[in-house]
Amino acid sequence: MTSQAQHPSLEDIHQSSMRLAPDAPAIIPFMEDEIQRFDAEVDRFRTGELDNTVFTPFRLRQGVYGQRQADVQMIRVKLPGGIITAEMLDCFGDIAERYAPLQKGHITTRENIQLHHIPLEQTSEVLRLLGSVGLSTREACGNTVRNVVGPPTAGVSREEVFDPTPYLTAYVRFGVRHPITQSFPRKFKSAFTGNDQRDEVAAAIQDLTFVSQYQEIDGEQRKGFKVYCGGGTSIMPRLAKPLYEWVSEDDYLRVALAVWTVFNNADMLRKNRMMARLKVLIDRIGLDEFRDMVDAELANIGPIDFRSLMVAEEIQRETPPAQPASANGDDGNPEYQAWLKSNVEAQRQEGYHVVYVKAERGDLNPAQFCGLADIVRKYTGGKARTSQEQNIVLRWVPSGHLHDVWDALKALDLAEAGHSHITNVVSCPGTDSCKLGITASMGLAKALREEMSDWNGLADDAGVGDIRIKMSGCPNGCGLHHIANIGFHGAAVKGVEGQQIPSYELFLGGNYGDNRVEDSRIGTRVPKVKVPAKLVPSVLKEIVSYYKENRTGDGERFNDFLDRVGLEELTGVAARAQEVGHEAEGGGEMYFDWERTNQYVLERGEGECAV
Repeated sequence: MTSQAQHPSLEDIHQSSMRLAPDAPAIIPFMEDEIQRFDAEVDRFRTGELDNTVFTPFRLRQGVYGQRQADVQMIRVKLPGGIITAEMLDCFGDIAERYAPLQKGHITTRENIQLHHIPLEQTSEVLRLLGSVGLSTREACGNTVRNVVGPPTAGVSREEVFDPTPYLTAYVRFGVRHPITQSFPRKFKSAFTGNDQRDEVAAAIQDLTFVSQYQEIDGEQRKGFKVYCGGGTSIMPRLAKPLYEWVSEDDYLRVALAVWTVFNNADMLRKNRMMARLKVLIDRIGLDEFRDMVDAELANIGPIDFRSLMVAEEIQRETPPAQPASANGDDGNPEYQAWLKSNVEAQRQEGYHVVYVKAERGDLNPAQFCGLADIVRKYTGGKARTSQEQNIVLRWVPSGHLHDVWDALKALDLAEAGHSHITNVVSCPGTDSCKLGITASMGLAKALREEMSDWNGLADDAGVGDIRIKMSGCPNGCGLHHIANIGFHGAAVKGVEGQQIPSYELFLGGNYGDNRVEDSRIGTRVPKVKVPAKLVPSVLKEIVSYYKENRTGDGERFNDFLDRVGLEELTGVAARAQEVGHEAEGGGEMYFDWERTNQYVLERGEGECAV
């Protein structure tokens, strides 16, 4: 039996982690002794020596999450800032091929990559393979600081104030394995962005967001951040509020630690895990009192050496490839031209480009992982990034190699145009794997894409193409449906004979991206209406068609249209679909979810998000 005395203290573990950080090949240092302990605890759990109530929180802190399917796990791999190397992509391809029965990995809306259906007895093997290329799952799950998201264009954006990546790096390294962050009342989500005019990180729905800002002090431009706090989705969506208009770079980690401490000490939140997020605390006591509590903690926190934690040369360094001497092979192919227009944007560095790779439903198979690794090695600065839109973002692609990259992506079936188009439907895994899932959101995402391909040009309209669609298999919001122009979350209703019909609640008018953080919006839930899953594609078409036919002109965007006309007509569209579902004959198509052959029955387990 493993005794507690054999384990180092939390403070010792944190100090070891920070000592390893400067020489680590990636942002989060890999610690072999953690995997050894994980092996031991798995053995104790499987023999019955360790109770599940003790093992589960431990397992979650190692990024290993239970699924709705018995005896298999989801492994969530942290990618701080979404940064991923060619070696990491190869590793994901290898693991997906050897260990994942569905032969795929999944990009999440927090820039992680998840691997599903891994037997518990194989998880340590996978964790070691990940660690061999600098990848970590530490605190990817559980009541900890989750993966810290960053903009995929950090360091190359033309609109950026300054690159937040080094600061994100120090924040991650300071927070991981920190004694304060190991057992929060609930999970804690954070983000960094270098640009307040183009939100690539869903800044307004994070617990804590740092936005790059300069401020003139004594005639000198000083780096710092505007700080937002208290955002979140789920059944109580809230937009983050400005905590500080400006915090100097010298103080940003002190502020983070103070916020973590106030959150960790909020005993009122521990009484009900379903209402234990930072946004709830701020709702209850008010932003001003919360700020006073943070200020009080700051008075007790001395200087924190962030600069020694900022440097991660191996993971941050990008070496721009040389421009080719020959032309890029552009032969006027209209398919290539469409991709070039929608998926490529110029960097601030002349002659180089960002390329957005559209991964359908966020999924990549082994060949795609490895093929992307080859592209990253040959045509980029050596790194790529994941995005909250569940895409891969290539950087430092020379103008002369754009056609070569398109050719290579086309061979991988990854050259679809429209990375931010209406057809880029974002979805969580839903009932494919999640215990909390109510509906097969991934199946619906595929159905919507297929529906749009039959719209006879409707999706080619510029205003329609700008609409963002996101969906979640339950109300929790992992698919970010609350901030989509059109969002759906899973539900269940009873049909005419009492049998259950998989359905969706509808949200309209949410917003983020391509705007200031302050312009973010939570979509309005259409009340008392649940659309049968099999009718969502037709309802979507009606909504989009109504917008196109009734807008004031081509320049009126979808949310502006909703603000002008209201939701009455679109509520009626959804309500009529609900009525059709209620009247559907029992056992018919309406009673089957997308990509399912068995009649729908709501089966929702106990999730581990609040363990």
